[in-house]
Amino acid sequence: MEAIWTAVAIGIAAAVLMAFRGRQRQRLSRKPTQWPPGPTRLPLIGNMHQILKGGDPFHVAINKLAQVYGPLMTVWFGTRQPTIIVSDHNLVWEVLVSKSADYAAREIPITLKPSLADFRTIVSSNAGPLWHSLRRGLQNGAIGPHSLSLQAPFQESDMAQMINNMIKEANLNGGVVKPFPHIRRAIIKLLARICFGCDFSDEEFDATMDFMVEEALRYSDDSRILDTFPPARFLPSVKRAVMQMEKVKLRLMECIGRAPRFPSTSHLLRSLPPLTELPERSSHLQHLRAVSPRRGQHRVDDHVWGLGLLMQNQEAQQKLYQEIREHAGCNEKGVVKVEEIGKLEYLQAVAKETMRMKPIAPLAVPHQAARDTTLDGLHVAEGTTVLANLYALHYDPKVWDEPERFKPERFLESSKEFLGKRGQYTFLPFGAGMRACAGMEVGKLQLPFAICNLVNAFHWSNVVEKEAPKLIEGFSFILSMKTPLEARIVPRGI
Repeated sequence: MEAIWTAVAIGIAAAVLMAFRGRQRQRLSRKPTQWPPGPTRLPLIGNMHQILKGGDPFHVAINKLAQVYGPLMTVWFGTRQPTIIVSDHNLVWEVLVSKSADYAAREIPITLKPSLADFRTIVSSNAGPLWHSLRRGLQNGAIGPHSLSLQAPFQESDMAQMINNMIKEANLNGGVVKPFPHIRRAIIKLLARICFGCDFSDEEFDATMDFMVEEALRYSDDSRILDTFPPARFLPSVKRAVMQMEKVKLRLMECIGRAPRFPSTSHLLRSLPPLTELPERSSHLQHLRAVSPRRGQHRVDDHVWGLGLLMQNQEAQQKLYQEIREHAGCNEKGVVKVEEIGKLEYLQAVAKETMRMKPIAPLAVPHQAARDTTLDGLHVAEGTTVLANLYALHYDPKVWDEPERFKPERFLESSKEFLGKRGQYTFLPFGAGMRACAGMEVGKLQLPFAICNLVNAFHWSNVVEKEAPKLIEGFSFILSMKTPLEARIVPRGI
């Protein structure tokens, strides 16, 4: 009997060993990625010396390399696996749309894990059952057409309050305001209602979330150095940044747990089962997973860039104000109604031109090959990271006349500049395909709504006469102002 069991054990061991060797041979025989050409890299730092050279913003430096090495190039960010950068509109369309499922996986920096629910959000998770459930629930629920229509009176009330707060700040500061904090608080109020319901209102909650967004922004870029240079984890500043990011996550969970309407929901943020297993009344919390501090930040920067560009282009600002006065209706508080926004053609053109010139994610959210596929005929192995260079598309001189110039007229129906597939393929502020921004409709509404009302309420100009605002882009994957915008405002009619 003992001999029989010994023979069985040997047989099982042999089978396991053969299976292991088979999988190993399969991995070794898998066709590797055919990397396109790119700049010569150095040990440890990869191509970071070329990217940092000259002090250009990250996306600008990448685009300069693309002009030398072509619309399909390989770049090394430190010691990480190389990344393919795609800068041609046809190739970007191939990645985002034509082969959307092939490139539907995500490559997210490990340091963002605390603020992205362990990579189980709409933004960070790979395409699969969880992602489909979250996206479907979000778009059919919290940010569906019916829910957004219910938000309208609350958005108008928030806008009236924000305008009053700006007036108070201007009165105390010689007519000068910093619009960023005001806009951010309004966006947080909107996101809180999206998460908890239209009737959610809690000033303490909003203030706490506002503070945590500020904290997350302060430390996230410092901590991300780990993604390009892992040995940096021993640096005191990086260790401190990573610890602070973890604290932000814990405070976020605590804040959500204290939300008046959901007093015992903090456990839902710690363990994320499939959407179908959760009680119906908790569905808004699932949508919270799609809203990280960074996503709120994206929308704030959109608004501020728009104001800055209008300050630099007073003729466009006056043209927009004239359209608002002639064609828009206001409520009893003097706020242009949400329902009026879609009727204003020049306003929509201003919003689109802002998003063209200042795409909040110039290289989009990193994509990763979900399976072996191809790109422009080259083999791309599963797990390969691909970045879509949206900035290159938006500034392509073959498509856009004077791409460096703020010219909303290019988006008017009478313009011949933005037509057909050329326009469809080269204007992608929200990405495209199955991984396009889930909150796209909110962004399309909120940006023109805010710009419309702030221009209707105030004339915006430079703090120092004849000195243009410093619209300098920071060095980051996310497009933000290096120096916070300051503006001189004068209430209309004065």
